[in-house]
Amino acid sequence: MSINWQNLTSLNGSQQSAFEELCCQLAAYEKAPPGSKFIRKGAPDAGVECYWLLPNGDEWGWQAKFFLSVPGTNQWQQLDESVERALEKHPLLTNYTICLPIDRQDPRIDQQKWFMDKWNDHLRKWEGWAKEKSLSVEFIYWGMHEIFERLSREEHRGRYFFWFNRELFSNQWFKNHIEEAVANVGPRYSPELNVELPISRLFDGIGRTFHFYKRLRVLYGNVIQGYKKASTRITLEIADNKIDSLYDTIKLLSFVRDIDKLEVELIDIELISKSIDEAIQKSREIIRDLERVAEERKKDTQSSSTERGSPYRDSLDYDRHELFQLIRHFQNLKDFVESNEVLLSNIPALLILGHAGTGKTHIFCDVAVARAEAGLPTLLLLGGQFRDEEPWSQVIRLLGFSCTREELLDGLEAVAQAKNARALL
Repeated sequence: MSINWQNLTSLNGSQQSAFEELCCQLAAYEKAPPGSKFIRKGAPDAGVECYWLLPNGDEWGWQAKFFLSVPGTNQWQQLDESVERALEKHPLLTNYTICLPIDRQDPRIDQQKWFMDKWNDHLRKWEGWAKEKSLSVEFIYWGMHEIFERLSREEHRGRYFFWFNRELFSNQWFKNHIEEAVANVGPRYSPELNVELPISRLFDGIGRTFHFYKRLRVLYGNVIQGYKKASTRITLEIADNKIDSLYDTIKLLSFVRDIDKLEVELIDIELISKSIDEAIQKSREIIRDLERVAEERKKDTQSSSTERGSPYRDSLDYDRHELFQLIRHFQNLKDFVESNEVLLSNIPALLILGHAGTGKTHIFCDVAVARAEAGLPTLLLLGGQFRDEEPWSQVIRLLGFSCTREELLDGLEAVAQAKNARALL
């Protein structure tokens, strides 16, 4: 096993992006204190590609640069800028790892500055910047040795299998595989008969696709917009504390909006549902307060010789309507969170039963073709090709690979992490 960086599989057409993703995947497996959360950032990244958020609030950050030779002036400037942004935007940073695909030369020759000498010069400068901000940051270097050592571990063998086999697990490889499988299906699959079925959404959940996360964001966004419409001046005057309490509950739910950016193993369905129930109860209490005030105003108007207060009553009616709308948004979010789609996002295994000719193979082909077109890693294997033998060796043979089961699964996991979606078999 060796590393040839020229063979690094590109990500989105870029080896720089691929190197960043590889380093982030390795960082995600670093040992962190129990209760820590790993967060992968997108661009712009404020000098940090990814970081561990520790229970005490400290952060361990990583920055990766695909420099295949000793950094020159421009490259050192890029590193300086990244460090400067990281110290400014992440004031709780305690560890900062810089990843380059080369080791630091250190011949220690008088009157000459090699890579290690320049690193130490910049290290002193960075530590000075951190001290000026009253920060104590340990700067760590990951070079060829540190990255190779991690890729050599058993837990990363499949990751190496993916990242340094350019032809394997590329978008085109998956498409070719799906096309071959569909051709073997024959007349059982007719693309022109494609009809959008409710069951298709289950595969968004099991695959945690972009559409799955978008539905969560939209439903939570409706809650936020509904709250803003319901938080009128009159409502605040009548139920100020209850409105604040309602908003606190809504804020507790805010993580569902960014759940795709967090390394969340399981979506806490019970916690979300319980929080929504509390929010609905608080909304109903506010409605009752508005109805009480509306009834009091009605009595005052009836005992008065004029129609004073009618605009006020109209406003109360409007506010109650918006609160009922807010409850509807809460209920829509709860219905989705408690749906089979979200359940499958937590338990990524689906068994579909049905008599011959009911469309099981058709739906699998439809889903596989759509996912391949979207660039999502998908394998489609036909039961008729299997014999009564150990299944994984047959899977590997059908795919034309020469590897272990662990390498295959870990390789799929690596490409799935790179796509920020699950691989689907």
